[in-house]
Amino acid sequence: MINRVYRLVDTKRIEPVMREIRDDEGDVLVRPEHMSICAADRRYYFGRRKQEILKKKLPMALIHEATGTVLHDRAGRYAPGAKVVLVPLVEKEKMPFVKGNYNPANPFLSSGHDGFMRDAVAAPHERLVPIGESASVAYVFTEIVSVALNAIGAFERARATEASVLGVWGDGGMGYVTALTLKCLYPEAKIFVFGKTARKLQKFSFADGTFFIDDIPRDTKIDHGFECAGGAGSEAAIAQIAERVAPQGLILLFGVSEDPVAIPTRTVLEKGLTLIGNSRSDADDFASAARLIRENAVCGKYLRMLISETIEVKTEDDIAYAFEQDALNDFKTVIKWAI
Repeated sequence: MINRVYRLVDTKRIEPVMREIRDDEGDVLVRPEHMSICAADRRYYFGRRKQEILKKKLPMALIHEATGTVLHDRAGRYAPGAKVVLVPLVEKEKMPFVKGNYNPANPFLSSGHDGFMRDAVAAPHERLVPIGESASVAYVFTEIVSVALNAIGAFERARATEASVLGVWGDGGMGYVTALTLKCLYPEAKIFVFGKTARKLQKFSFADGTFFIDDIPRDTKIDHGFECAGGAGSEAAIAQIAERVAPQGLILLFGVSEDPVAIPTRTVLEKGLTLIGNSRSDADDFASAARLIRENAVCGKYLRMLISETIEVKTEDDIAYAFEQDALNDFKTVIKWAI
């Protein structure tokens, strides 16, 4: 089968290419339906990565957050029309004691390999998560919820102190989803969110408190902190968490920075803090995320509120429009893929 793949070939330049779908790519053929633009997609599209990285990664199709409709399953496990979440991690190799998302041998789609911006995706069954035929658009955020769950799993394995007050630094999409996931999993805990933009912080109505990062009350303390700021904000966020976190607390790092950031090592040492890096997720995290969205009404409700705009894409010009609009939106831009 010949497939159109919409590849980013240069800054703000996407071109369709024809590519044959091979039999060894998977038994299930899926048509992407809803996509969510991630900050990583945005950085690639607008050329906000270092040139040596762009030369290495491009050309490639963007998008790693997507749901789809099954067109055909050779094994018959999925009926045509079934709704699924697409898993972007390709687990080619397993390592003892290492999760698949941390194994450098496992490709991740839309990071040097074609993402889901194409007519159809061929995938094995283990890279699909069923969500039911009348699935809510909230499932397009399964990937970002799975990232939060991956980190929370690491958090639970490492923590040695109580988790009564949890702080999230960052008022963007990752901060929103992390804070919401924490609230759903730790309903008795206080969830505090720290950000810099009033209109964004207003969205965190499920949190127990929101604070501006330049006006945090002196007596504000947390048991553990989650850094979701990223970029230049990572350094200040890590410093603020270290200052306010309890002894032997954990600092979970999500934010990606192109440049190295300083760590307040004196505070880290004095308090016996642990910093844990978190990136991506595996198929088990996706299954857990889909289950959380399905079974927790609060989670599903507030995930839908994360959508800033839904844009139907019918032409290549619509793709460009979606990315331009996404740069203006506070939270998530969802694409209805109809090209």
